[in-house]
Amino acid sequence: MVEKYHHILIVGMGKTGFSIAQYLNRKNIKFSVYDNEKSIDELKILLDSNSAISYFTGPLDQKYFTGIDCIAISPGVDLRNTILKKIQKNNIPIINDLTLFSSEIDQKKTKIIAVTGTNGKTTVCTLLEYLFLEAGYKAKAAGNIGFPILDIEELNSLDVLILELSSFQLEIKHPIIFDIGMILNITEDHMDRYDSFEEYASVKRKILNQSKNKVIWIDDKTMREWKIEDAIFFSTKIKNNKKSYGIKIDNKNIFIVNNTDLKIDITNTNLMGKHNQLNFMAAIAAFREIDNKFEDFSGALQKFPVINNRLEWIKEIDGINFYNDSKATNVASAIAAIESFVEKRIFLIAGGDSKNQNLTSFSEVVNDKVQSLYLIGKDAQLIGSACKRIKGRKEIFSTLKEAVISAFKDAKNGDIILLAPACASYDMYKNYIERGNDFKSIIFNLSV
Repeated sequence: MVEKYHHILIVGMGKTGFSIAQYLNRKNIKFSVYDNEKSIDELKILLDSNSAISYFTGPLDQKYFTGIDCIAISPGVDLRNTILKKIQKNNIPIINDLTLFSSEIDQKKTKIIAVTGTNGKTTVCTLLEYLFLEAGYKAKAAGNIGFPILDIEELNSLDVLILELSSFQLEIKHPIIFDIGMILNITEDHMDRYDSFEEYASVKRKILNQSKNKVIWIDDKTMREWKIEDAIFFSTKIKNNKKSYGIKIDNKNIFIVNNTDLKIDITNTNLMGKHNQLNFMAAIAAFREIDNKFEDFSGALQKFPVINNRLEWIKEIDGINFYNDSKATNVASAIAAIESFVEKRIFLIAGGDSKNQNLTSFSEVVNDKVQSLYLIGKDAQLIGSACKRIKGRKEIFSTLKEAVISAFKDAKNGDIILLAPACASYDMYKNYIERGNDFKSIIFNLSV
């Protein structure tokens, strides 16, 4: 398909843009590159032997599209850009890595599970890859999880491919029909990128329109209103549906069950919180659509490790436990982290770029469950104003290190110090991973 284009402009040269450049270079297709944050010298060094025709930087300009017959967009590029809107009116096609990938995958050989949702995507994709490997399959998780889909080697030797897809990737049309399409949840996020929550939700829904089998969290208000009847449901309670999954508590043990004889013990796993119970259910529901013979789920899940930056226990100092949930980049994920701790005093570090989210639900949980609040980043003042009824201290700090040190001074034996920012990291860090690594480094260097 891509061979019909003579000159493609790649807009956005992050990890995905670079993988597109490498792909086009392998196909001997001419391309140019644009990035508004990298200099031309930086772009040339980045591409090295993957030579581009032209290199562009600075504000996006219509002249950069001269001689271009296709545009390849990276996920971070906003399609509402005025120049891109003008270009689209000229009928120049816009594609992404998923579009290119569709030409490479042989779905007669490889099953594709596509996973989206506001929160939990990486956990579920990692868990699915782990379960399929445990069951003896050749499996790989790729996409928004951090491994570009165009970088997969020996793609069609895989039995199962698990794709983590963001709403940004789903904005662009592609011809793939997924074997399983899953939406974990839909809560407010990226409101700096979408004109409304309804628009954001409708983009997420696209994954179901291109899936043979659908898996959804039926407790989610938005998805419940869609009234999708042919989906596999997972829920906190078992539903009157032969393909639904739910939670059952039996003598303080927690089980995933269905309407037949399935009963999977998830009591003693490494992942905390009710949100991770849902993540387990979602993964099992998708897995069993491909393999319903595998039985040792309980044993496998008990060995599954905590994922970096996702409610990750770091260290205990003087009876104070530190948890890193730097991946809690939105309100819903931060709330899930806070609610994972029962009857504990929580000293919460939050803040960053709130992305125009509504902070009402976050402030209600913080006011109710958090002892003290330590704020950082661009929207620290905004979050502080929302959390008016905090029990203890509420203070703004210029660095994460200052916030951690202050929380450590205030906390006592048995308390929790939690990084769950409810915000993106870009105002202070390159990404949430760098923020989480800084948090861990600060903790390991605390003087006791």
